[in-house]
Order: sequence, then structure tokens, then C-alpha cells
Amino acid sequence: MDGARLRILVVDDYVDAADSTVELLSMWGYDAVACYNGATALESVCLHRPDAVVLELFMPRMNGFQFTGLFRELPGCGTIPIIAVSGYFSQAYRSKCSEVGIQRYLLKPADPEYLKDVLIRTIATTAVQYSRNSDTANGFALKMRRRKKRILHGMVSQPFSTPMVRIWPG
Repeated sequence: MDGARLRILVVDDYVDAADSTVELLSMWGYDAVACYNGATALESVCLHRPDAVVLELFMPRMNGFQFTGLFRELPGCGTIPIIAVSGYFSQAYRSKCSEVGIQRYLLKPADPEYLKDVLIRTIATTAVQYSRNSDTANGFALKMRRRKKRILHGMVSQPFSTPMVRIWPG
């Protein structure tokens, strides 16, 4: 990992799952931090940009899809890999993950070695893909901004605000 530890943000409303994942990632040599809701995670990202995100999709107040749309809007976050790990699975959810820019969708409980392998491959693939052509990264960020507007306007029913993030229904 080139001497510097990669930072992984774990976002899950189930505290035990988030803390266990952080502990596991730390054992593997990552600098991992847990946030227990989407709003706190967005604030954390504004302070310390992660190299990847492990995300639960179904959380109260701000679900993983809403988080991803807002996350993709933040400077430098358009190409950061996101791996969804959720207890719910359907082809519709998998398709929605692709639409909002989530690279992988794993079903809980995810096998730790499989999660490790997916994380390594996803980070490596994203780094190679976007370091080759900065135009690709810029195009991806623009595409995510457009998708975010369509998705979030249909999902947020009342204003949501933290010191660093504000969302109004559209």
C-alpha cells in the first residue's frame, strides 16, 4: 500500500456491524473509520476524504442511495469506490446501485475474505481506470451530478440539514 494506509469509510446504522467491519479492515492494514448514518458520514468525508467506502444501503433518514448521490457531488469524490454491503438483495437494487455509482453490491453477511478481495480489486481497478484519463473522471463526475438530481428529488420528502450538508425536496 505504498507506505500510506488507505482510508476506508464504513457507513452502517447497525453499530456492531460497522465496528466489526472497521476492526477487520484495521487488521488488514487499512485506516478505517465508522459512521452510523449518512449525514455523519458526509461530514466525515468533508474532513478526511476516504479512498473507498463500505456502505449499508438501507438506513433511516438517509439511505445508501441518497448518501451516494450527495457523496458523488463532493469535490474529489466522483471516482472513489463504493461497495454496498446489505442484508437485502434484488436485481432492482443491484441496478439502482449501478445507476448511482456504487461499484459492487455484496449480500450480508459477506465472507470476510471475499470482502477483502473485492475491496482490493475495486480500489485497484478504479485507480487504474481514472488515472489513465482525467477526462473520464470529469465525465463520470458530471454524469453522477445529473443522476443525483433525478434520484434525490424523488427520495427526500422534507428538508434535511447538518452543519455541512443541506437537502431540500424537489
